[in-house]
Amino acid sequence: MQEFGIDISHWQGNFDFNRAKSEGVKFVILKAGGGDFGLYKDSKFDSNYKKAKEAGLGVGAYFFGYAFSVEEAENEANKFLSIIDGKQFDYPVYYDVEGKMIDKKKSKNDLTDAVVAFCEKVEKAGYFVGIYSGESAFGKEMDARRVSRFAKWIARWTKKRPATESGMWQFGGEKNFIRSTKIAGVVCDQDYCYVDYPTLIKEKKLNGYDKEVVH
Repeated sequence: MQEFGIDISHWQGNFDFNRAKSEGVKFVILKAGGGDFGLYKDSKFDSNYKKAKEAGLGVGAYFFGYAFSVEEAENEANKFLSIIDGKQFDYPVYYDVEGKMIDKKKSKNDLTDAVVAFCEKVEKAGYFVGIYSGESAFGKEMDARRVSRFAKWIARWTKKRPATESGMWQFGGEKNFIRSTKIAGVVCDQDYCYVDYPTLIKEKKLNGYDKEVVH
């Protein structure tokens, strides 16, 4: 299988999810928040979640990481959990590991410790957890063995699917070698998903599907 989706944040403004659906979008991974400017919630997260659900799209979420220790990662996980509480997600909830979190890490082991700490805390709260990063980061920057059990969302802006096995591939954004850079008239990151996450998540009653939620 191969489903087409996008990932967006407040940078896409008042995004038209119905138009995106008419253009073939099946799912959206929403930025819930981050740790790069203190711990914060993305200003469009709640409205984006509501509109995406109303449009009938599958929804996932991500948190932009900025942790350099286990303690900082656990604080970010707590913030993420507070933001996504009470909502239901058809796709994994991801820890976005890139940028300064990689560039300024003390060591490969320290970065891996932080990533695993975040993921395990979110996982224990009942979520299907994944990691977003560049293809090489999963082996070069993190201990591939220790993060292997979490879903992988790999960024590789080329025409060719990553060689590393992953459930989802981010193939383009402001640069796109496969499709137009724009969806619903707005430049946004674009993805292919190769796993039936909605079925897996609902069967396991994860991501809020163990309870009734009124959208």
